[in-house]
Amino acid sequence: MSTSNVYSSPVFYDNSETIKEELTLHSTRKKHLIIYDQKAVDDINQAIDNRSEEELETMEIQGSINLQDLRVLLYSQKMGTQLYIAAEWANAVTVFDEAVEAGFTEDEIQVIIYGETKRYVYCMKCYHTSETTYDDEVQCPKCSAHMDVGPFFSKVRKGYIGYPFNPIYREVGQA
Repeated sequence: MSTSNVYSSPVFYDNSETIKEELTLHSTRKKHLIIYDQKAVDDINQAIDNRSEEELETMEIQGSINLQDLRVLLYSQKMGTQLYIAAEWANAVTVFDEAVEAGFTEDEIQVIIYGETKRYVYCMKCYHTSETTYDDEVQCPKCSAHMDVGPFFSKVRKGYIGYPFNPIYREVGQA
């Protein structure tokens, strides 16, 4: 019997292992690339003030992301470059996805989120993934199914698995 390892591209989600509380430059990396938006300017300036001995490159996102400039920057990096993303959720997701497309691995990416994170649930009834609250029970916006949100995130479905239930039976069972 043959077993094969299948590579699964990194997926960014609210509990992703790449999300950190604060920016920590890896001392073992020779090159650091920091991509950040306006929310992170002060923190980034403070973090890089003491780092003149390492190769450091930065890109500030001003307003919307210029995808062409971002792609050129990411694809031009040497293997082993450590990427730091410090931004609001939407900008962080865009940069993360482009970085993965350019060949960065989860070990090479560190993300600091400014503001709220977002959570997605995959409905097992209609197969739709949607943004949701952090409640244990939610309702699918597409098919209106009531769902229990499971604890596991599906990298394939890009959401937590939502298991449909009939709320009438649940209310009867609690009576």
